[in-house]
Order: sequence, then structure tokens, then C-alpha cells
Amino acid sequence: MIDVGTQNLKTTSLSPTYDVVPGESVGLFQLGDNLWHVLELLRTHKTEYPKVEVSWDEESPHKSAVTIHLPYITLYFPPSPIYQLLSLIQITVPPSSSSNLELTYETQVLSSSHIPLTRARVGRLMGPTFVSKAGNKLEFPGITFQLTPSNMGDAGFGPREDIVHKLIIEATEDEELQPRLISCVIEPNTGITLGLDEDHLLRITIGQTTAQDLILDIGSPLRKFWKEDDRLSKMWGNTNTNQQSSCFWNYLQYGLDFLVDKDGIVIKIICHSNIPGTPLFQRYAKCPWTITTSSGQLDSTTPSNVFRSHFSSSQNVEEYIEQLKLTVPSPSPTPDNEINGNSVNRKKNKKRNGSPNNAMILDRLVEGGLDGVSGLGASKLIGFNGLIIEEDEKSGGICSVLIFKDNNN
Repeated sequence: MIDVGTQNLKTTSLSPTYDVVPGESVGLFQLGDNLWHVLELLRTHKTEYPKVEVSWDEESPHKSAVTIHLPYITLYFPPSPIYQLLSLIQITVPPSSSSNLELTYETQVLSSSHIPLTRARVGRLMGPTFVSKAGNKLEFPGITFQLTPSNMGDAGFGPREDIVHKLIIEATEDEELQPRLISCVIEPNTGITLGLDEDHLLRITIGQTTAQDLILDIGSPLRKFWKEDDRLSKMWGNTNTNQQSSCFWNYLQYGLDFLVDKDGIVIKIICHSNIPGTPLFQRYAKCPWTITTSSGQLDSTTPSNVFRSHFSSSQNVEEYIEQLKLTVPSPSPTPDNEINGNSVNRKKNKKRNGSPNNAMILDRLVEGGLDGVSGLGASKLIGFNGLIIEEDEKSGGICSVLIFKDNNN
């Protein structure tokens, strides 16, 4: 569990107001939004929520559901190897006398400090329905009202005065949540194919796709920068002016990075998995990447030994390791943690913790910006022909995938 700090919506924390749209949204929170987008939204509203908690299974975060806990509201992102989509919103309705929470539906007040939400009021505003067989909930398309039998019924008012204590908003059975990016199929040594919608596939080929193609097809990047420090010269060499002049294009909303050379050509691609509890969590949205093999699809939950069984090993990890580290600007490391120091294990001919020779250890904690964050571990970079995967050593999840063209093969 992590605390992402003080947050805000559209009113003060003393009197929050949410418009409820069955099967669609509650206030600013829209079903189908990804985890990255929702947390970014919370960061832009910093006065309403005194505390926001994000929870997951710490033992297997790459396979875990993620839940955001807010005052009165819980946002649920079910476990998926491909997506992190908001699929259920739960509202806990406190006793009217103890809260200023106000819920509206189609410009009418559902519940407030002086208007309790009862079974009868639900029927008046949303139309008649049948109570469940268990007698504890009312179900409408896209929304469920859970009831608490009240003392008012015992006093002769009847069950129509049963109080609603919880609302659950989710997509209707005939509707499917639509992610911003449907798919990303990786082809090592070649590139990726993006599914922008069901009828629109976009192929991005290393060495062919241009920066202008990216802008026309997926828009401008949220961030674009040249990483200028001596680590790049050590990695690329002072004579390779083409790659020295390369620029990182960050599409954080899609979980994608593109390395564009001085001629405007895409030369490398990185797909991010946004695994909770890892150093890169919440820098990028979860990219829905998969790799098709003869035995099925590989994804962020696939063990590294399965990758080894499908792809030939490569020693190019050292050559491209810094591109996995430097895609997002971060404070320069201290001299003790320079490229030949503690951040990377470069002993090629020795194994560390039983790792094969095509694997290297990456410690992102020395990059800066993670002060005070506990429980973070190192990654293991494993190189294959045209592909480098970054495996979280603690959970075994694949944090990122770098696709490049191995000109030696």
C-alpha cells in the first residue's frame, strides 16, 4: 500500500458532491480510465482529499488487482496482464446526520445531509424495480443500491424506508470498457503494431517510421528531451553523432517511449508495464503489450524462463541498458554510482544470484527522485536477439521491454 499524498476534486473535503451516471462515471472518475490517468487526475486536484491510499498484493503486484481508497469512494481496477482499467466504483453512504456528502442524478439530489437515500427515493428517481431475492439490494442497468433494513420499517413505515448504505457503479452487461490503447503487439528486431481501435492498426517499424508519422498517427508526445550527461557518451561513444543527437519521445499516457535519431527516424521502442511497487510505478500508463509465439502470447506476467525458451540470448544488454534507465529525466547520480559503479552490475563473465551471462542487475534507486520510498528492489535486465526485458527481481513481473534492431544478426 502506498500513500500518494493530499488530493482534491471539485469541492471542499467538508462537502463533496458527486454526480452519479449509472454504467459510466461518478464525478470525475470515468469507467474505463486507466490507473495512470486516474492517479494523474488526483494529483491535479490537491485540496479535497486529506489522504489517498493505493493498495495491491505486494507478493505478486504484476498479477494483482489495484484499489484506490478515497473518502466515501473506492475505485477498483481488476487484475489483468494487459490492462489497468477502472471497472467498478463503490460509494459508501454514511448516515445523513454525520456527513455532508451529496449525490446527484440527472440534476436531482439522490442523497444529502438532510435527504436520506431510501428504497422509496431510488424508485421515485430511477423508476420501479424488484428487490433482490435476498432482499438487500436494488439493481438497475449500470448501478446497484445495497440496502440496510432500518428501524423505520419496524415503526410501521415499511421496507420502502430501508436505507441505501452503498452504491456500486459498473459497466452494463452489453457494454465493454474501451481502453485508450487496445493492443500493442511486439515483434523483436522489427517494431510494434498498435491497436488504436478495433478497425485501426498502426505499425511502427524501427528504422522506417519517422517522427512525423508518430505525430500524425498518435499525436505529440507528452514529453520530449535530450538526455545530456556523460553516461550517454560512455554508452554511445563520442564518434556516433547520430545517436548522440537522438531524442526521447515519451508517450506517458500509452506507456511508450520512442528513441528518435537526428534524422527523425525511430530507432528503438520501450513498452512499460506500470507494475505497482516498482521504481517506475506511475511514471507511465500500462502499455497493453504482448508478444506472439508458437505456444501463445507473452505479457507482463510471463516468467523470464519462458522468454528464454522462445528467444535466443544476446549480450547486447550492456549496450542498451542506459536507454532503459534514462528515458525519463532524473537527477544525475552521485560519482559513486556512475555507470561503472553501483547502479549496474557489469561483470559479464560471472553470474550474480545464479543469473546467466545475458542478464544484468539494474538498481534504479540510485537515479534519484525516490527518497523516502521503501520496499523497492532492483531489476534484472535480460537480453535477447532484438529484445531486452526488465524483470522485477522481487515479483518476477516484466517491468518494461526494449525493442531494437540487432544489426549483428
